[in-house]
Amino acid sequence: MTATFSGDVTLAMAQESLKASGQWLAVDGEESASLAELIECNSTGPLRLGFGGWRDNLLGVQFINGTGQLITAGGRVLKNVAGYDLSRFMVGQFGCFGRIETITTRTYLRPAGAVLAAFEPRRDQLNAMLVTSCRPQWCVLTPEALLMGYLGDEVSIAYYQDALKRYSPEEVLTHSLEDDIAARSKLWSMPNGVESFRAMVPPSKIGQFVEQAKVAGWVADAAFGIVKASGTFDPAVIRKSADTAGGAVMFFDIDGKPFDLRPDPDVKVLLEKLKYAFDPDGKLVPIPI
Repeated sequence: MTATFSGDVTLAMAQESLKASGQWLAVDGEESASLAELIECNSTGPLRLGFGGWRDNLLGVQFINGTGQLITAGGRVLKNVAGYDLSRFMVGQFGCFGRIETITTRTYLRPAGAVLAAFEPRRDQLNAMLVTSCRPQWCVLTPEALLMGYLGDEVSIAYYQDALKRYSPEEVLTHSLEDDIAARSKLWSMPNGVESFRAMVPPSKIGQFVEQAKVAGWVADAAFGIVKASGTFDPAVIRKSADTAGGAVMFFDIDGKPFDLRPDPDVKVLLEKLKYAFDPDGKLVPIPI
């Protein structure tokens, strides 16, 4: 199914509205944030493994560019785009190219419950699970544990409870959808008021990156190689560690805004051309280069 919302509707409001029809918006993000904010900062998190991210689920948007024009992109059905999809272009642009007014997104059947399985903090355990019937909907790696989440109807939950035993988890918990959201949010959210970073490295290089970066309290999406941490760190060391691992990194200030973006020269030229096309007078948020 699909649903259309005003961009200023919060994630909590959207979920409550969808609950009445047994539907659910399968995205990670602060529940008090608006859908427009979550899309513009690309709040995609661990649920991407089972349900895709904003770029997969966003079907259409209306946004206002720097000249005040209302632009409609995409549509309200799953197969509707011919040519370049401006809906996806709005994901992760932090308001540099437009302010989102309305969105249309894919929705999913609301899970009846969830299972959380904890394993030793070894990423290769995820590789083994991905080719089994116990493929998780989300997976988070921390220095202490590898956590895998499963969501579904009552029959699916009962199956996971039994089937997971054969893989020798350290712990298996069954809880509600709300508890699962809270647990994942606690793991994935960065605290307010401190600088943070998000590194993108090959999943197999997560261990190498965190060892070289020398950061404490990190958390990683083990499936896609996204590593997040906050607090005290040396940006130069983080950037070098990401480069060595064959990845990239983005830094965020205490307000959660990106800074010190360093694209290669060709990408920088392209970004500047796009900025001029969408915002010739510079009325929107500047590109953080």
